[in-house]
Amino acid sequence: MLMNQDKRVSVRRCASYSPDAVRAAVAALADDLIGGWRSIVPPGARVLLKPNLLKAATPEQVVCPHPEVVRAIAQACIDAGASSVRIGDSPGIGSTRRVAEKSGIAQVARDLGIEVVEFDETATITPPQGFWHRSFTIAAEVLRADVIINIAKCKTHAIMGLTLSVKNLYGVFVGKQKARWHFQCGRDYAHFARLLVELAYTINPAFSVVDAVIGMEGNGPGNGTPRHLGFLAASRDMVSLDQVVADILGFTPEKVPTLAAAQSMGFDISPEHITIIGDNPKSLAVQNLRPAARMHVQGPLPIRMLAVLLDRFMTTQPTIDPHTCSGCGMCAQICPAGALASIGTGVPPRLVRRSCIRCFCCQEICPQGAITARDPLGVRLLKHLRLE
Repeated sequence: MLMNQDKRVSVRRCASYSPDAVRAAVAALADDLIGGWRSIVPPGARVLLKPNLLKAATPEQVVCPHPEVVRAIAQACIDAGASSVRIGDSPGIGSTRRVAEKSGIAQVARDLGIEVVEFDETATITPPQGFWHRSFTIAAEVLRADVIINIAKCKTHAIMGLTLSVKNLYGVFVGKQKARWHFQCGRDYAHFARLLVELAYTINPAFSVVDAVIGMEGNGPGNGTPRHLGFLAASRDMVSLDQVVADILGFTPEKVPTLAAAQSMGFDISPEHITIIGDNPKSLAVQNLRPAARMHVQGPLPIRMLAVLLDRFMTTQPTIDPHTCSGCGMCAQICPAGALASIGTGVPPRLVRRSCIRCFCCQEICPQGAITARDPLGVRLLKHLRLE
């Protein structure tokens, strides 16, 4: 099984998205770890940049990596001698080009003379020996690249606690493949977390960068609140990178299922074994980052035997605010289980509780932020009694 050998992480303070500040920080990230971008990008290499293009949103909404971060990385690859640099992803909803346009990343591509590509053609890849999953059908564009640069946005996430470098590679699944995997993993979020780790280390990008200059807290990953964090971080190893960022944000591995899954698989994420280069992460520590509401799948262990009877009171499901919902129907279109029944244009859809698999795809892509996860009475009571 592929394990994380190079546990070095670079953390660089970056107070704003000014081009000079971002360019200097991006250069320092590579210098810290491997002697510069030429060590990552061989002359003539075909490079694929894989940013988090969840949905069409402006840079101020902090859903996607900031265009200046993408610009600095793309320019570094060009300067290193790449024969081509392409930007690609498979958004949760909408086309890659539309999301890139809204986020400002398409303008970066035009400025630099590089291409934004749709992930539409697929190919099969075999995971390393020892992984549970024996094959993945992913974007063929990933397999055509010589070098993959993984560009994540630091955000809270309703299921995975945080969406960082490991979670970002879920976007190599094309279109409905993402919904199929959500449905296949169902309510077992530990299984979903392991899927994410196995997928990430099957792709195994050459370099991963987390944009945490301004991150997202609250109702992430698509409708949360911007929060100034003031740094960029990078590594060749994704779980080491995610562990360092999570620690800065005050999240333990137990609160980030991808880290817990990696640990259970044998990856070493012990802070004492990770070498941090650059700025002292303690000086960047974030206090009281507001998490997304967590999804309690079947309630805590003592009451699982009563889950069928207590389902309504002990499981979190999407809640639709009728005053905020525009009735666009996007959530009903994306729902892999068909649990949202569209009633009509301009009318909030109806949730079919028995069909809901708690994948929260609807919460991720809602353009109005009208869908949230609200703890039901039973979970709120257990939390109040400190039993959960």
